[in-house]
Amino acid sequence: MRTQTILAITAITMSMTTLQARVNNNYEYVKVYESEPIYKTVRVRVPYEEVVTKRYNVKVPCGGSYSSVDNNSFGIDTLIGTGLGMAVGNQIGRGDGRIAAKIVGGLLGAHIANSQRQPKYTTNYCNETKYVDETVVKYDYTEKRKLQGYKNKFTYN
Repeated sequence: MRTQTILAITAITMSMTTLQARVNNNYEYVKVYESEPIYKTVRVRVPYEEVVTKRYNVKVPCGGSYSSVDNNSFGIDTLIGTGLGMAVGNQIGRGDGRIAAKIVGGLLGAHIANSQRQPKYTTNYCNETKYVDETVVKYDYTEKRKLQGYKNKFTYN
């Protein structure tokens, strides 16, 4: 019961304080006979678009020109051709002729095997300059007058 009484007194006190605060607000109205606007100059950023041409390089094949690369390497196919040529040369001739036939057969087999390789072609590339248009947003600054308030003239009492 005592807690309820304290709560009730607190609620009544708070509401009376609120009422007194509202009563203390006095407003008086006056008649303005002259009013002058007050302006401030501010800087405003205005966006605009501009087309810019940019340049870039591209590698392109040069008019269908190709170059053949023959590195004349000594590979397994050459060794196999030499072996086969010597085997065929061994079947031909007798005595010292057989040795000469082996040498000639080995050289011929190596040459035939090496010449059977496919030549490697590489494409020659050239730099070509191209252009592209891009739209870029840029900003311009202007000054603008902005209303800040009013300078009022009036008579009081």
